[in-house]
Amino acid sequence: MLRSRLVTAAVALTAAAATLVVPQAAQADAAGKGGDYVPFTSSKIVLDSRTGVGAPAGVRGAGSITTFQALGVNGIPASGVSGLVVRVAVFSPTAESYLKVYPNGTTRPAPATLNFPAGQSLSNFAFVKPGANGKLDVFNSAGSTHVYVEVQGYFSTAPTGTTGGLVPVTQVRAVDTTRGTGTTKTKIDPKSTRTVSLTAGGVPADAVAVQAHVTVPATTAAGYLSTTPFGNATGTALVNYGKDMDTSSGGVLQLGTNGQVTLTNGGTAAIDVVIDTMAYFTRTPNAGAGFRPAVSRLFGQSIPAGATVDVVVGGTNGMPTKGVAAAALSFEASGTAHATLNAYPAGTTRPGVALTQHPPNGHQRSSAVIRPGVDGKISVYNSSTSATLVYVDLEGWFADPLPVLPVAQNTPISVVQAAPTAGQAAGTVEYAYVDNIGRVVIGHQTQLDNFCCTQFTTISGNEAFTGQPALVARPDGTVQVSAQHADGGDVWTSTTTAPSGSTWTPFTGIGGSPATPPASTRLSSGVTAQFGVDSDGELWTYAQTGAVPFWRNLGGTALTGTPVLTTVRDGVQLFLRTTGGTITTATYRTDGSLSAWTDLGGAGTGAPAVVLYPGYRQRVFARAADGTIATKLQDTSGTFPQAWEQLGTFTSPGNPVAMLDPVSGLTIVLARATDGIIHKAVETGQGTGVFKDWTFAQVDQPAPAAATDPTFATINNGNGQTTFFVYRTLNGTPIFAV
Repeated sequence: MLRSRLVTAAVALTAAAATLVVPQAAQADAAGKGGDYVPFTSSKIVLDSRTGVGAPAGVRGAGSITTFQALGVNGIPASGVSGLVVRVAVFSPTAESYLKVYPNGTTRPAPATLNFPAGQSLSNFAFVKPGANGKLDVFNSAGSTHVYVEVQGYFSTAPTGTTGGLVPVTQVRAVDTTRGTGTTKTKIDPKSTRTVSLTAGGVPADAVAVQAHVTVPATTAAGYLSTTPFGNATGTALVNYGKDMDTSSGGVLQLGTNGQVTLTNGGTAAIDVVIDTMAYFTRTPNAGAGFRPAVSRLFGQSIPAGATVDVVVGGTNGMPTKGVAAAALSFEASGTAHATLNAYPAGTTRPGVALTQHPPNGHQRSSAVIRPGVDGKISVYNSSTSATLVYVDLEGWFADPLPVLPVAQNTPISVVQAAPTAGQAAGTVEYAYVDNIGRVVIGHQTQLDNFCCTQFTTISGNEAFTGQPALVARPDGTVQVSAQHADGGDVWTSTTTAPSGSTWTPFTGIGGSPATPPASTRLSSGVTAQFGVDSDGELWTYAQTGAVPFWRNLGGTALTGTPVLTTVRDGVQLFLRTTGGTITTATYRTDGSLSAWTDLGGAGTGAPAVVLYPGYRQRVFARAADGTIATKLQDTSGTFPQAWEQLGTFTSPGNPVAMLDPVSGLTIVLARATDGIIHKAVETGQGTGVFKDWTFAQVDQPAPAAATDPTFATINNGNGQTTFFVYRTLNGTPIFAV
């Protein structure tokens, strides 16, 4: 139990180099921090198996992997490249198959880059991250085929000073020779050209390039379509189209004078061309959204005929839920009938712009850039008369400007005890805090009855974080820390490398857009879940489960601060401040649903403290507007009374903490006084709800003054339970009081 005489113990601070890890690069930034698009005036061929460019000549067979250099060749920079815009083509394939293009030295991903039937020479665009050695791999699934890869532009790792990033626009049909949209209502003859403007839908005439979806419908002969910026002497291939089919592909078209391009039909028969614009790359430096590579399968299900499904994009794969200008996506469709897909921001009207043109019983893939809509989702509509199997794959995303958060000063320490593993009577105790310069500092305690030997180590390298981190003990004996990154505010996590271990994995960004640090818990299913409130006052959760974990909007209005979590019978109880100063509560149930919110009233500031009693009744403590501490307790029916009870006249500049002493059964409340001395209020008897006057929590005075609010904890040392609290002093030293 927490004894009347408390012992204060200082802690040994170390900088054990063996436990230092280097986090991944920050993602939540904009084009002013890199990701600008730089086009080439002519294609840079990096692989052509017909002529032996990039690799020995010869067809590529089933299951083959061809490795080739993509950086530092043919005028492509050897460094400073975060992503490549490539056109991938096949020639004379002997079987229906697909290609995957991916960074050399990495695991082959699930998403394909190009799908193609036997006998048809086709192409598609893709956004690809080069390998650490500047190389790419291309995998052919079935049959044999010639493979061709050319680079048409790249994204920079740092601002170029000459171009900018991406700006999404409303999807619009800029050119349609079948209807006379943006040009004459006539086909483009073989070996003939057509100059068109691509400034429809808000694309400025001085844009560097547009990202578009290109369709060559109802062809009678195979061929290719190329594009040249108007006023330039050279251009690049845009799409290889097949015979007797509707061919579609994504594409990045470099613009010339007045936003115009010249299209050239390189085939032997006249063709129609349809171009739908979706975004443009600005010529203005430090403007637009910067490219961030990320590869993942987001969706893979059958969509019924005429049906629409929503696919979560934002809030997955380290992306924020707010701040995603657009996502680079690849769509594959296959079904028993011809069909097209529409894909657009969720919550908006479906545009008359189609993606993919899959034939009956065939597969076709096309790329697009789409801005996520409501809750970070896109809507996908199947226009077919049959159910269609649809894959939606992520190739990268474009980051809007996000704020750099100040590092919060003097934030509390988090505490958790790891689950014991085989041969252990009790697990180690882990501590985490973010210091006043933004470092995540971890404490590792193996001698559970000796706080003096806790070793503290920085695990965040040179990344900056802010606010109190969250700790969760996982069933396998490992511990996870979650912290809010100062660059954009998304959530990053790290985990001990082994049960009860003292080393930690590199930080991984899980995205999200909380306005304040997240709270974490382990659900009854064993799944770790984060909860955070965004700048609109809505609650989000991230359950670390499933093929593609994502942040899910739970709703709520006018919420603020970090949620306080308590495990209850049917889930997790959340307590939050509202912007009006009251405290509100709701239950996140084990099935993932959220109960209605109950406002507990009051007017104050800061986070509440919650004590759970037998019968799952909860007592809440909170700081009132005048700094005093007030409380209220649920009755046996689960209802909170209307009035708050004030605990004396003691005032605090911070948040209270409270716990039910496991031995005495008394409720104890701690709070920091204005002079930094920790005070306590103890219940007069079990369940009385009456508290004694506030007194010093540490009877040996003068105790070191606290710069942070205290944290209460109870741990199992293998022989019993020890209750203590911990805080940091004005010079940042952690202090234990037991």
